[in-house]
Amino acid sequence: MQKRIFAFLITLLSFGFLTFAVQAPDDVSQRIAAEVAARGLLADASDTLKTQSEWTYVYEGPAALEQPIVDELSRETWKLTPGTNPHLIVRATQDSMVALSVEHGDSTWKSERRVAKWWALFPPILAVLVALYFRALIPALLGAVVVGGAIGAPTLVEASYRGLGHIWTSVTDSFNINIILFTIALVGMVHIITRGGGVQGIVNRVRSLARSARSTRLAAVFMGGAVFFDDYANTFVVGTTMRPLTDAQRISREKLAYIVDSTSAPIAGIAVVSTWIGYEVGLFDEISRQLALGQSGYEIFFTILPLRFYCIGALIFVLLNAYSGRDFGPMLKAERRTQAGQMFNPESKPLARSDSEVLEPKPDKPTRWQNAAIPVLSVIFAVFIGMFWSGWSRGDLSIPSAFSGEFGAIFSGWGHAFGDLGSFSAWRDAFSNADNALVLFVSAAIGSLIAFALVVSQRILTPAEAGRAWIQSGRTMAEAILILILAWSIRAVCDDLGTSIYLVGVVQDLISPTALPLITFLLAAVVGFSTGTSWGTMGILLPAMVPMAAFLTHGQPGSELIVFLCFGAVLDGAIFGDHCSPISDTTVMSSIASGADLMDHVRTQAPYAIITMVLAALGGYVGVALGLPIWLAYAGIIVGSAGALYLLGTNVDRPEQPKSAD
Repeated sequence: MQKRIFAFLITLLSFGFLTFAVQAPDDVSQRIAAEVAARGLLADASDTLKTQSEWTYVYEGPAALEQPIVDELSRETWKLTPGTNPHLIVRATQDSMVALSVEHGDSTWKSERRVAKWWALFPPILAVLVALYFRALIPALLGAVVVGGAIGAPTLVEASYRGLGHIWTSVTDSFNINIILFTIALVGMVHIITRGGGVQGIVNRVRSLARSARSTRLAAVFMGGAVFFDDYANTFVVGTTMRPLTDAQRISREKLAYIVDSTSAPIAGIAVVSTWIGYEVGLFDEISRQLALGQSGYEIFFTILPLRFYCIGALIFVLLNAYSGRDFGPMLKAERRTQAGQMFNPESKPLARSDSEVLEPKPDKPTRWQNAAIPVLSVIFAVFIGMFWSGWSRGDLSIPSAFSGEFGAIFSGWGHAFGDLGSFSAWRDAFSNADNALVLFVSAAIGSLIAFALVVSQRILTPAEAGRAWIQSGRTMAEAILILILAWSIRAVCDDLGTSIYLVGVVQDLISPTALPLITFLLAAVVGFSTGTSWGTMGILLPAMVPMAAFLTHGQPGSELIVFLCFGAVLDGAIFGDHCSPISDTTVMSSIASGADLMDHVRTQAPYAIITMVLAALGGYVGVALGLPIWLAYAGIIVGSAGALYLLGTNVDRPEQPKSAD
């Protein structure tokens, strides 16, 4: 144990000295911090500030920061010109923080970002290394949050206050609250349909189709493709529905978690209608206007769709893996262990393990597949309709005005609304504006109520029995919810310390144009892995790396391709990093839904994800940047994936041959 601790400390110290040696210059970090602060200020500013296009301003602060701040504030429709009688007063101060404020009349909007130093990397790296090395996730996350609060704190009391503040912010954030409630409600629904025999009914029905391990694996992959509109919903619907079938075929929980994780974010990230696309398109729109690309955000989305090498490569690899039945490394060990009748690693601790007495179907009651299918389909239907309605009502999309007139106006408004249901842009705009987390929670609650009503009305369960099954979700999810909260807290720590800002500052002056897509992809992967958030990584790196690509390649042949490759590299690198990170909420949720140990899931999935990442990086972000045709890059990914599985893998569908005594 002492040797392990010593090696761990040496690793941390070596990493610290390495990062210190390549730390970003202060002026670079200050400029990036100022730009990010300006983006935050724009997000919080009033509608009056956002809608007026021309302003005169006076700037007070460090001269070096004026132009980056003004450029950032002018990214959308603003035109800022200096004036002696200004509409706006822009103030900036710099020290360890860049504090930015804009004053308009009696109103003031403020935003600040830390000027990042090398130690901004310490909390997430500490969390990842301790979690991987000591298999102690909660202490690792909690310790990293406290360490993050301690950095820059003058006293221990202040450090504790900051650490608790990050946790409190995560607990009270409305998005996080709705995600927690969604998790509890959906798992509660699954508990009811499990106790009521609905899941067993589906198992009995699908068993005739999924007659082998291969067909069961493929069914899980295709089900993941069907629930394409949200990664959270995908994770729970596929994981909880397929778990009984994979258990029956002696497919490991780790393999199910890998399939679930590989068909959630990679599919939601490239789906043309999803909860992701609104966020992505919003970022694309801003950058397109800034760089005068002449394309809308949605046009950019379709332009870079063939350049999403990791997402598409991950889907290719998981499909080939499911079909071939070939595994290697930790996944092969997990499959062999499960085939031998041992569902879990002796040292593992699945995040969600149900009480069999509470959830086991009654032997004297019918097992009807409809009692599971109807609630699950209701959740999917409610998410689609809810996203559309929420986005339409939150955006400037005409439905609310239908309620302001007489009956004829109402009828006309509804006719207009539902007449647009077939419009692709209507769904896109609605999903862009929807309150995603709230819709997911309400949809899961509706599914729970429908599941409750079905089993009680058919007298399969009494109201008390159904209620106990639902309440069991809160008990079994307590540890998983704590991990989610701490993972969100780590994200807040990284945001406060400027972890992403530091990483961008380090590489900006070290990049050549042709290497930019690869470096961007790797940087996004590191940031996504360290922070556990793909959306946060996209939000920071897209506005930083894509304009840098446009600047470095300006006037050169193939400059447009490099810029669009960088769009795709940020998105795919963020998803890869998030895909492999043990502090990612989607990684945690995949483990929850599949009933797998989190660290076992991370270890078994990592080799497959890394191989896909290497193929995507070499074939896509290096090869295509150097002129390789896109179709040839994908051919290389397919051949490389198949080659890795057949050269390194063993067919787990065939019984392991006993070793000869010779």
